[in-house]
Amino acid sequence: MRYPLGLVLDSARYLASRKLRGDKKIPVMLSLDPMGGCTSTCSGAVEAERRPMLSVGQCLAAMKECNTPIVAICGGEPLEYPEIARLTREILERGKHLFLCTDGTLIRRRLHMIPPYTNFFWNVKLDGTEAVHDRRTARPGVFAEALDGVKAAKNAGFFVVATTTIYSDSDLCDVASLYEQLHAIHVDGYMLSPHYPARQMCRNSAAAFHEKMRQRFREASDLLSEYNLLTSPIYLEYLRGERELDCCAWGSPLYGPQGWAAPCTQLSYGFEKQYKSLVEKTAWENFGRGMNPRCEPCSSHAGYETAALLGMNPKAGDFWKMVAWQLQGGLGEKRERAHKP
Repeated sequence: MRYPLGLVLDSARYLASRKLRGDKKIPVMLSLDPMGGCTSTCSGAVEAERRPMLSVGQCLAAMKECNTPIVAICGGEPLEYPEIARLTREILERGKHLFLCTDGTLIRRRLHMIPPYTNFFWNVKLDGTEAVHDRRTARPGVFAEALDGVKAAKNAGFFVVATTTIYSDSDLCDVASLYEQLHAIHVDGYMLSPHYPARQMCRNSAAAFHEKMRQRFREASDLLSEYNLLTSPIYLEYLRGERELDCCAWGSPLYGPQGWAAPCTQLSYGFEKQYKSLVEKTAWENFGRGMNPRCEPCSSHAGYETAALLGMNPKAGDFWKMVAWQLQGGLGEKRERAHKP
């Protein structure tokens, strides 16, 4: 199985029950941002210290309100959150599947705080081999610290996945070298995330940008297919320019100290106090590529992989494609590359 069987079954049961109830907008994954790192406009250490934080109780209330089977803790560096150990345990004890998104540098120092639950994943962001990653982050030595954290987590029996941002100028051979290095220490899976510039683009500029990105993802599909890629095949088709998907940002909402990011983390037009209000009050038809100039550069997994998982813009055979993809993968495994004639 590409993902653990429990996660697959829980997600399938959840989606089936929501669809049988006739729900139209179904949240797939909740992102908790307890320190406000994803949507904050603050800069500098002093401002960060003054930034309001969510309590564990507020996080659990949001989780109950948006009752998804999968939860991610994100925003800046979640391992700096003072109550990260308690928050993690509370989420896991409620039977949720949890991804803790981190740069990896604090894993060794926090490892003793979290037992290796089978529904817990360390999600470590690594954008290339040591020289490339350190240059991207502008933090010399961060790759070595992250790799030490990954090794420690694997030795302690945790699931570990790596997320790599693909830029328009990314060297996919370097990413392949990174994955070979991570495979040697038994990393369980790999997620690919497209870079989307914050600046607004006109349609022509966005078209040129997306063509570069599509080329990068065509290269990624060729060079990285032997690894346990956790990015769905339908979303990859979209990223390669082979199909269209509608943005479903409501399916992957983010909750932080100011409330629910509206309409999504990337735009941050405002905040809603309740998830129900976010869904009902947002004019979703005004957002997405072709609908809003600020959406033109975006191919975010929060909007578009969510659409793939929910079966939006379906094509014949999509269901069986997803089933085959799930069954053909294997946590920590590497398949033999198919030789082209």
